[in-house]
Amino acid sequence: MFEPDSAVVRPREPWLVRMHYRMRTVAFAMMFGVIALHVGGDTKSPGFWGLMILLFLVYPHAQYLRTRRLDDPTAGELRNLRTDSVFLGMGVATVGFPVWITFAGLLGTLSNNTANKGWTGIVETLVAFPGGALLACLLWGFNFQPATDWVTTLCCIAGLTFYLTALGQVAFTRIQRLRMTREALQVRERELMDVNDALHKNLREIDELQEQLREQANRDPLTGLYNRRYLDSTLERELSRCKRDGHSLALILIDIDHFKQVNDTYGHQAGDEILLRLSALLGSMARAGDVACRYGGEEFLLLMPTMPLISAQERAEALRLSFGNLDVPFGDFRLRATVSIGIAAYPGHGTSSDELIRHADTALYRAKRLGRNRVEL
Repeated sequence: MFEPDSAVVRPREPWLVRMHYRMRTVAFAMMFGVIALHVGGDTKSPGFWGLMILLFLVYPHAQYLRTRRLDDPTAGELRNLRTDSVFLGMGVATVGFPVWITFAGLLGTLSNNTANKGWTGIVETLVAFPGGALLACLLWGFNFQPATDWVTTLCCIAGLTFYLTALGQVAFTRIQRLRMTREALQVRERELMDVNDALHKNLREIDELQEQLREQANRDPLTGLYNRRYLDSTLERELSRCKRDGHSLALILIDIDHFKQVNDTYGHQAGDEILLRLSALLGSMARAGDVACRYGGEEFLLLMPTMPLISAQERAEALRLSFGNLDVPFGDFRLRATVSIGIAAYPGHGTSSDELIRHADTALYRAKRLGRNRVEL
């Protein structure tokens, strides 16, 4: 369903077009008045007055109505400044180039063109104004009467002063508006920077929170060691690296002996204390690249990339002895526990994570069958 044309919202008329329409209307009307005063009682043909009315009274309104309908009214208005110069040149040539009228017309249009176009406006005025005068001379003949009486001279001076003052006031008002706009933009820019800083801060906090959540998802809540989920992804990655670089890799699977009896005798808090002490010992013995994790219940696993089997066996034996000699205070009691350890190594005991864990688990249960508190391959 189409809306009627009257419902179409037109863009707001550009400021430059409105301002020039007012300035042109006033300036050309003053020029018409000065010319009429200069001519005085001289008898002029109807054609002369018709031309003056057309140039100075009709033209500003016709030009405005045409310009506001253009696709780009601002660009059209800047082109109108050349037409102004041509018509003013024609007007002063028609009345014989009176000095003060010519000077006022030339200086007024030169000032306006310069204010809007800079050096380009100066050149255009110095070409268009004489061009209009030459066109009038070709059409109606050359007429040269430079003298003006004192009344016309004073009117030219007053009109020119008023026009230049008004032009300066327009420029001042525009500069003030631009300054206020710039200050408002600076305030908005500062506000935007503050919002941007706050957004970056929030994003950093979100990243930190996500990192904490990822870390919590990969950690055992009791011991703080990595959990089995993290081990599964890390073991595959480390195994692939060792295969690529030709390094060895060792797994130490650890189980606390008779852990159920500790819980049944002293309670789960005592069992938790033993788990924490073993976790701390694992963490202290692990190298920077090692991964210590709680594998499940009372089982722990130490992943040691680039660790030869013999060195892994020595490390496991040191862990067994250290934990077996460790006193765990719990209330009025001092608890002790031992561990059984099974070891598997790449490439001797398997080339996949499942094979290595299965062989380490087999070695662990061999250690338990052989009396516990021992290390088995």
